Amino acid sequence: MGLIIGNRSIQGGPMLPYLQDTTYSGRDTYLGFVFLDRVNVPVTPISIKVELDDLTNSVAMDGGPNTLSAAGASTVNYIYPAFSSGANNLWELQLTAALMQMTFPYEGSQICKLKLVWTGLDSVLGNPFTDIFENIIELVASPTVSGFL
Repeated sequence: MGLIIGNRSIQGGPMLPYLQDTTYSGRDTYLGFVFLDRVNVPVTPISIKVELDDLTNSVAMDGGPNTLSAAGASTVNYIYPAFSSGANNLWELQLTAALMQMTFPYEGSQICKLKLVWTGLDSVLGNPFTDIFENIIELVASPTVSGFL
């Protein structure tokens, strides 16, 4: 049995702590994050690493893991602001259209996973801690007769 997308509990499996999204191939994709410590206090990350993988075909899509710059950046694969807790406004990671391409467009769709590993300082003790976000993205091909649109 392949990867189950949808309500896992109805299918006899546990609910998993990841977000699911569907987007077209070649489209910018935006993911918002709020960074909280163990007592749910917003904290600003001191480091963030990301990796985008095509799980359907076992292919790394971004050559990751990639370490993001705390000052923010605009690269071929990712666009993001300076690190913030995301408490007042979500901290938004933009996956560019250049990155969001089907590995094999004739497949119709592929399951991708963005894994974001971040480190912050605990608001109670000031100790560094690491947490993980995983987003499952179903990337859907949108073929045309010409192949150019």
